[in-house]
Amino acid sequence: MNGTNSDLILAGYGYGYWPLDLNFMPSLSNGHLGYTVFGNAVFMNGVYNGAGGDSRRARIPNWINITAELCNPTGCQISNDFTDISYEMDLRGGYFRYKKNYESLGLTLEQRTYPHRYYNRALIYEVLAYRQTSVALTHDTQYLKLSQQPGNASDAFNFVVLNNGSVALEDYRLLRGVTKVVELKEFQPNPHEIYVLFSESLEQPLILNWPTWQTELRHRIIICIDRQQSVVRKELQDMLQLTPAALLQSHVDAWTDFWDKQFSIEIIGNALELSRIVNAGIFYMASSLPTLSSNQANGPYYGQSPTGLARGNLDADYEGHNFWDTEIWMLPVITQFNFEFAKQLLDYRYNHLKGARYNAQAMGNQGARFPWESAFTGTEVINPCCLEIAQQEIHISPDISFGLQKFFAQSNDYAWLCQRAWPIAAEVAEFLVSRSTCEETCHFYNIMGPDEDHSNVDDNVYTNAVAKIALDFAVWAGSNCSNSSAELFEKWQQLRDKLIILHDVKLDYHPQHSGYKLNETVKQADTILLGYPLQFDTSATHLNDLQYYANVTRASGPAMTWSMFAANYLSTNQSSRAHEYFARGYQNYVHKEFKVWSEVPIGYKGSANFLTGIGGFLQSLIFGYGGLSFARAGDTSQMQLSTPNVPPEVQQVLIRYIQFAQSKCFWSFKYNSSNMICTGPANQSFELLQGNQRKLLGNRFNVTLNRGDAAMYINVLSSAVRE
Repeated sequence: MNGTNSDLILAGYGYGYWPLDLNFMPSLSNGHLGYTVFGNAVFMNGVYNGAGGDSRRARIPNWINITAELCNPTGCQISNDFTDISYEMDLRGGYFRYKKNYESLGLTLEQRTYPHRYYNRALIYEVLAYRQTSVALTHDTQYLKLSQQPGNASDAFNFVVLNNGSVALEDYRLLRGVTKVVELKEFQPNPHEIYVLFSESLEQPLILNWPTWQTELRHRIIICIDRQQSVVRKELQDMLQLTPAALLQSHVDAWTDFWDKQFSIEIIGNALELSRIVNAGIFYMASSLPTLSSNQANGPYYGQSPTGLARGNLDADYEGHNFWDTEIWMLPVITQFNFEFAKQLLDYRYNHLKGARYNAQAMGNQGARFPWESAFTGTEVINPCCLEIAQQEIHISPDISFGLQKFFAQSNDYAWLCQRAWPIAAEVAEFLVSRSTCEETCHFYNIMGPDEDHSNVDDNVYTNAVAKIALDFAVWAGSNCSNSSAELFEKWQQLRDKLIILHDVKLDYHPQHSGYKLNETVKQADTILLGYPLQFDTSATHLNDLQYYANVTRASGPAMTWSMFAANYLSTNQSSRAHEYFARGYQNYVHKEFKVWSEVPIGYKGSANFLTGIGGFLQSLIFGYGGLSFARAGDTSQMQLSTPNVPPEVQQVLIRYIQFAQSKCFWSFKYNSSNMICTGPANQSFELLQGNQRKLLGNRFNVTLNRGDAAMYINVLSSAVRE
């Protein structure tokens, strides 16, 4: 992101672009509300309908899907007489717009739609028509006809009209919607209730007269949605105090603040298409997150599902549920956006510990067993088609502990560690002990790893490895945060030490699970994750794993699989293979018009706006090519910088900003070097370790790692967070 309105910040540019599949139109969200452009649904954070495995995001009709027609006294046939049409996704401004030009009439019709980033209870539609007066005066008076296309009535809500009246001289309707079925009555005694407030009614098409003497015609429709009637009323009243231009500018300012002050990646080199894909990926992922500054206080956030907040009532959207995708695939990138975003994602897990305990008890276990699919209550809501997955994919619980540890490794936030991470880590450790079977060695039987093509296996190597990491983290966090008994910690340590990790000594590789047969096809990245992101095994065995599993992973697998091969090949200095898999990780998954991702290669059936794939792709760029990682080193946080690389045609990558403890860092890397400049508060200090060198850095540092240098390790010595 270069800070200007250039092609680097646009998607879907030019004339006549339109996806053949409208499923791949841009997804627009603000963390509270979301929808897909021209789609038939609006979704609200945390609002689901359906019992158990039938729970899915509750579809609100897309009343903001409004179209404008240009008409004259003889009718609206003129609306089809445009010369050209263009569609544009302005990533920097956070809005979608499309234009029709009527050259013979000297008229242009522009329409814009967006969920407001600051007034985040609101969805906005604007139409702007303008004319060249000298041409237009020779024609009849025109008018605009605005019509809603919200799709069918919702099957998730019962809506009733509460009131008709006026606010600031504009008509409106107020609806109350109540969902039909609760997820689990023990945890959700009452259905969801929402209120929908319109700036004016469009039950019938709205006619806007446009006399010939008027050069410009501008109109807006605002729809506000929230759980509380008082909130939607205040939101609309506050917004009606602003002109349409000021309202748009306040939205653009919020997005500009993100790009300029929180996070952006600039690609320098002959790689414009890659740059567009990177920036679009950042936008789609960030837009589903809750705004950090809003007109009215936000409620709890209910997590980042694989296809974001703009989707969720279809099976292809995974019903808007949360998976391991959050902690393993998205969280490492979202942490770079802002620590507060990461905390809200992890707060979702903390706030649903009660549901995780319920899940464990239901399966005859102790501690907290986080569900494979989680929605409103935190209890298991997997689709009834696939119950064995929920029963066997136990790795999601240690995945969450792994995410907690990685966040601490970067934030060095001890207060958060003890208040949020430790309670989860302890419950997960208890679950792992109760789920294991131990004699001389310990095992997890009847499980499923990330590779869902192999069910009911024993000792999936990824599951066992991430469990060891989770147990170790629980012991360490407990030693810093708890007065728990030594016997408890010893129990966790014994499982950690005895849990088996399969290794074929003859072939020097890790079989995916007990009984795995050579050359069996696997679905996706599984065993190779022992390298990156787990950093569990980075030995020569890991390189053998990469070379072996590259040949047996099915080609139709999900996007993030190839990104993980790329990141791992980069860590083993296999540049040519890394470049191959990096390209493979996005080229067949990103639709050209608006850079919307598909879960599987284009042409196969799968999810759209696949944030999981975006997360894997951005991880391979930031951590794989950049050679950046964060780790817990003893009792402190550590930034690690190793030899960087860059994708083909890229000269340099600039990232504003990486956070480390309380510091804000500007980072750039190219093939020959990596430079990190960090500045923090006065009561924070760092230490550099490189080879035999140990150097105090104070509260700010500027370090450069050149190709051929030993890796750099920067420890947090003291931090305002810990104090």
